This record gives sequence, structure tokens and C-alpha cells, in this order.
Amino acid sequence: MYGVRLLRLLHVGHRWLGVGLGAMVLLWFVSGVVMLFVARPQLTETERLQASPRLELTAVAQPPLAAWQALGRPGWPEAVRLNTVAGRPVYHFLADDQWSSVEAVSGTPRAVVSADEAKAAALAFVKAGRTVSAQVAEITRDQWTVSGRYNALRPFYRVELDDPAQHDIYVSQRTGEIALDTDFGERAWNWVGTVIHWLYFTPLREQGVLWRNVVLWSSAAALLLALGGIWLGWQRLHLKKRYPEGRITPYRAGWKRWHHLLGLGGGLFLLTWLLSGWLSLAPFGWAKGNATSPLERKNLAGGELDAGVLGRAPLLRVPQPVVEIKWMRFHGKPYLLLKNAEGKSWLSPPDQGAPQEFLALTEIIAAGQSVLPQATLRGANWLSEGDSNYFAHRHRPLTLPVVRLHFDDPENTLLYIDPASGQLLRRIDDAARLHRWLFGALHRLDFPSLDGSGPARETLVIGLSLCAGGLAWSGCMLGWRRIRRRGAPANQSGFQTDHAIKVRRSS
Repeated sequence: MYGVRLLRLLHVGHRWLGVGLGAMVLLWFVSGVVMLFVARPQLTETERLQASPRLELTAVAQPPLAAWQALGRPGWPEAVRLNTVAGRPVYHFLADDQWSSVEAVSGTPRAVVSADEAKAAALAFVKAGRTVSAQVAEITRDQWTVSGRYNALRPFYRVELDDPAQHDIYVSQRTGEIALDTDFGERAWNWVGTVIHWLYFTPLREQGVLWRNVVLWSSAAALLLALGGIWLGWQRLHLKKRYPEGRITPYRAGWKRWHHLLGLGGGLFLLTWLLSGWLSLAPFGWAKGNATSPLERKNLAGGELDAGVLGRAPLLRVPQPVVEIKWMRFHGKPYLLLKNAEGKSWLSPPDQGAPQEFLALTEIIAAGQSVLPQATLRGANWLSEGDSNYFAHRHRPLTLPVVRLHFDDPENTLLYIDPASGQLLRRIDDAARLHRWLFGALHRLDFPSLDGSGPARETLVIGLSLCAGGLAWSGCMLGWRRIRRRGAPANQSGFQTDHAIKVRRSS
């Protein structure tokens, strides 16, 4: 008696959770396939540098130290760059999570960018003539700039161009730089891709805690839906003592039969996929993964961007025309990082000798040990391709070459350091490895044998998504029928009919 009641309760709970969440689960799989091929709109480093004007170093009259002092800020900046804005060299300083700009010629803080300057920058970015019409709007955030990564550049001008691609170009009012470019195709596909998949609707996403809770608990409810469905599907599967006509399912035809069979075939993938998506939000602090911390990056640098670093004037002799210079410190030594429009970079050493392409391996090892001073270095490798922990995605190319440092500590830590910039690209420890399997492998199907990209992984993702999506679609159809006939007599319910079949089978 109690078993029958529990089974009925499970059946009713699965049915109504499916009515409420079936469409969302279906859209998650549809949007996931779209995301496989279309990335969220972003301005890549390559695009940014290619669109940057040549930096006229002879026009730079002030060193960055004087420019920083002109802002009147206490302490030292977190990052410093020099590039060209509106035809003039400009310093950009990051401090207190906001960028501020200073004219490199006069040494005075730069005024807020005007709408006309933003329009000119947008037209130059897409290489469009002034005959292209443009509408300029002032915004703080919208659908494509809601992410926190843009906070330091807010507010923006959104320049809407009437060119064939219908570009929207976002220009930071603080620095005058292009922060993001989108076109009509990207925006349209992302509405059925990232926006639906991550529930990235602006009114919801800008409320960070609320957004996380909505995603966390809707995915938890969907996980319960899948668990209940797998149990019910297995309980009704008869492989030995079959149903009439040799059927392994009690359903002769229609959506119930398809839902049962698809659940048996794709239910396990649906369950692991929902579980990994839920765990990616680290519920109750579980499976947090790991990321590089500000302290680790500071230890790698070996100090702040103080007067010893900012006192260096830009180099007047460089290997070829550059579009940007960055002031940095690595292992306590000041460097200038020079970049050209093709993305190639050089490092000017502390002695201001000839620029070099990479940091020395011995210096990278010494700096890496300062990140984990209590650990013993087990090995250092110069990698020209990725490995099982450092691999590319379709929308996330690898920075190569890279130096991998392997430490003999309790977490078996790996550090991946860019020898061209001194940046700590990735930190792998036991928590990161667990997250890699629970999310990367189970959710994205980034198994080492599939190498994180390529046609094999894409074919597998699409095939499994079609199976799980078909399961969700059949559930939606059953839910729709249930809603339409909600007033039908009780003896027409799916449970009672199915239960009667079971009773007859056991009698």
C-alpha cells in the first residue's frame, strides 16, 4: 500500500515538474547547441589591436608617473596602458576597479568622451565612411554589457550603425576605447543561445544574487525531474517478463511510448548534464573549482606598479610601429610590454636593452616559486601545444607558447605562465581538477580524448543533445495534453491506466 502511494506521489511530482520545467529543459538543450557554434558577443584582443591606431611616441611628453600623479589618487594603479584615442596618445590607469585616462601630451586628466568622438571611433572601427548613419545612445548597461567584466569601463555610448551588418559599437565614456562590438547576426543567435541558456535577461542578470538563485534552484528542480523520470522509467521497463505483444514498455504508441524509450536511452546523459550544470554554481560551497587570485598575481609580479616602474618613459626605438604599451612588473623587475596591430608583442627589459620576445625560463621559474614559496618545484616545461588541463575551445583559443610549472605540494599544483607577458594564465590544483571533471567533462563533454574541440566532440554534443532534447520535447507534449484534459475523469489518468497494466501483469 505504502509502495503504491509513494509510486503515485513520484509519478504526480514528475508529471507536474515536467509541466513547469519541461520547456525550460528543452530550451537549455537547443540553446546549448547554438552556443557550440556562436559565442557571446565579445571584443577579442586580436580585434582590439587590429583596430587600434599607430602610437606616435614622439608626441608623448609626460611619463606615466607624472600622469598618475595628475589624477591625485592615493597609492598605485593596478594596471597602466598607453594607446591612441581620438588621434592623441592617452594613458589609462586602473585603480579601485575603474579606468581613468590622462593626456600623454599635456599630462592633464582627460575629459569624458563626447558623443561625436564615440561616433568617430565606431566608424573607424568598422572601417565605414561617414555616409553610414549612426544613432548614439548613452547607457550604463544593456543585454550585451550586463556582465561584471565591463564595470571598470562604464558608462558607455552605444553607437548603432546603419551598415550592412547593423553593428552596435560600445565606446567607454571613461577611456574613449571600444569595449564591445556586436552585429545583427550575433545578437539574434545569442537570444536563442547564451541568453536563454544562462537566463541572461538584463533585469534578472543585473541582480547577481537573485540571478544565481533562480538558475541554481531551477536547475535543482530540473535535476529532481530527471531523477524521478529515470526511476519511473526503469520501474516500468520489462526486459524479461514482457508486456503483451513482446513490448518492453507498457505504452503501445504515441508520446508516452517515445518519452519512455527516450528516457531509457538518454535519461542518464540528461541527469549528468543537469547535475554538472547545477554544480557549476557551487551550491553550498561544493565544487567551487579554482581561479587565479589577485594575491597570486601580485606575488608573481613581485610588487606594485610604483615609481620605479612608472618612472620609465616610453621607448622611442621599438622593433616596428606599435599600437599599445603596457607598464608591468615581473618577479620584482620593471618591464614595458609593446604590442603591434598584428598582435605580436615584445618586452623591454629593466636595463632598457633590445626588446625581447619572451621572458627567460629561469626568471619564470623564480617568479613561479614566489607564488607557492612553501612548495618544491617538481618540473618546468615549455609547451608549444596544450595538454589535458590547458586546452582550447572553439571560442577560447589558447595562448601559446606557455610555461608549465609543476609543484610537489599537497594539491599537486600546476601553474601556466605566459612567457610573452608574464601573466598567470591558469592555476590547476585538486579543486580545479574536480571541477574540470564535474563540469568540463560532464557538461561540456571536454574529455581529454576529445581534446576539448573539433568535429568528434561537436558530433557527440549534437547527438546527445538531440536525444535529450527529444526526451524533453515528448515530455512537453505530454504536459500540454495533461493541461488540456485536466478536467477529464480520474480513471483516464496516465498513472491509473499504467498501474492497471502493472496489476494485470502481476496477477
